[in-house]
Amino acid sequence: MTEPTDININQSQGIGSSGRQEIKIEQSVYNYPLVYEHLVRTHKGAITFDPNSLRDVIMVIAGEYDELEQKPSDFDSISIEKKNELNLLSQSFYSEIISRDYEPYFFELDVFLKQRASEDLQGLVGKIVKSLNKKILAGYKEFESFEELLMAIESALLDSQFDFLSDKEDSISLFLFYLYANCFIGRKTEAEQKKRLHVKAP
Repeated sequence: MTEPTDININQSQGIGSSGRQEIKIEQSVYNYPLVYEHLVRTHKGAITFDPNSLRDVIMVIAGEYDELEQKPSDFDSISIEKKNELNLLSQSFYSEIISRDYEPYFFELDVFLKQRASEDLQGLVGKIVKSLNKKILAGYKEFESFEELLMAIESALLDSQFDFLSDKEDSISLFLFYLYANCFIGRKTEAEQKKRLHVKAP
């Protein structure tokens, strides 16, 4: 049996981004855990994250997406207007994109994830939240708005996992917007907002 070799793939960035990136893929299912060493990063701001963990969660959500019902959400830890202000996410983007197209599914997604609390999925989501939030808070300065940052993460994920997620863009958006609206990622207090070292003019 021959030893597996690596493949280097050069490809252009995905939807809404520019530039090129290189992805290294190990040719062995037995080496799958080693793939986690190869993080991807956004073209702007260089926020790095593990695309494999995100991919695994998105694949599960995508499998349930058509079954989710539209129900009102009630994330009351902070008003969304205040959270948007603290994070420099425009209210128009929230109202016209997140609230209209994705927020109706947040409640059902929340229930679905909590139902999987005893399974690996919940632990994986927790690891993603911890890692993403840390990287976001460290790398936000290069982005003029939080929606630009979220779209950069989505594009980088699509770039690195295109074969798996090319038709699951809605599920990626749903998960990222759910994490934001539920205060898993992004600032939610004045104290966090005051830590900003630099804010670009709108």
